[in-house]
Amino acid sequence: MTLRRIGALGDVHTEDVAVERALEFFARRELDAVLCVGDIVDGLGDVERTVSLLREGSVVCVAGNHERWALSGSMRDLPEATATLSDDAREWLAALPASRRLATVAGGLLLCHGVGEDDMAFLKSDTKGYALQGLFELFDLMKDPSIAFMLGGHTHERLVRPFQDLVVLNAGTLHRGQSPGVVELDFETREAVFFDLGETIEEASRHSF
Repeated sequence: MTLRRIGALGDVHTEDVAVERALEFFARRELDAVLCVGDIVDGLGDVERTVSLLREGSVVCVAGNHERWALSGSMRDLPEATATLSDDAREWLAALPASRRLATVAGGLLLCHGVGEDDMAFLKSDTKGYALQGLFELFDLMKDPSIAFMLGGHTHERLVRPFQDLVVLNAGTLHRGQSPGVVELDFETREAVFFDLGETIEEASRHSF
């Protein structure tokens, strides 16, 4: 499918209630797909319900560094670390790729967690200088004519940032303590609309890309 309009979930962190509200909201928006950038585990919500909602909602997901850690038993001393996973949830999470390439009406889209295959890469609105120069995956993507957009996560910061012929997008996070929200991306009009997930779902900002 060639995507025209999509909804996107940033870092999820087991926020099952927020996932449910976001998917109900997106279901009313006439979208082609809903995408998720990973970090599904490690949070304050119900991880099993979160996984079920993503699966039942046919959300197109990739894995984040928290999936990698949870599946390998690493970093389990984190304050919000997921203690246990059912066999079914573990199998589904283990099958998630680090990235996916999708087609949009305005060019190729790379769905990932950090930057490309690097799930620990931080790319924020103020990343510059040596920190930016060290993001080798970013410069590889900038040279790839098949990729016009990168939808990533990891930083929990909402972002629309152009780099020559590549536009980097980030939906932010669903984490309840960090301004939870989602984004709707229209590749036909080249517009990103961010929404806050408060007591009601309200439009927060619009950005052309």
